[in-house]
Amino acid sequence: MTLNAAVARRVAGLLEKHGITQYRLVVDSGLTHSAMRYIMSDAKKDVRLSTIAKICTVFNMTLDEFFNDKVFNLENIDFD
Repeated sequence: MTLNAAVARRVAGLLEKHGITQYRLVVDSGLTHSAMRYIMSDAKKDVRLSTIAKICTVFNMTLDEFFNDKVFNLENIDFD
């Protein structure tokens, strides 16, 4: 899977865990609707670290906590 797909899976899991919607995440993080749409639809291959940092602020977590998930195991990520 692409790095973007891994981020989308992680975000979807966090949304479910915290019981919030993508809309609330967009509003609280300051991301644009289009940025969130690109992430969640796997329309891009990579996601900016600054975008992930904005998402982390909403979930009150560090980047380390965000990436500490099996979905980010390097053997799962396609870098081509």
